Amino acid sequence: MSKCSICGKDESSLLRVKHRKLGTIKLCFECWEVESSNKNLLPSCSRCDCCK
Repeated sequence: MSKCSICGKDESSLLRVKHRKLGTIKLCFECWEVESSNKNLLPSCSRCDCCK
């Protein structure tokens, strides 16, 4: 199991994201919702126009 980079919760299914300040991290769904609503997550795709 891995730990969420924000809250430290142990979970087996974390979301891998690019954070504006922390770089590539793993988040639980609850922290993903908070960070996403705060506009701290960057698009993970850079080869196409799907995330722009």
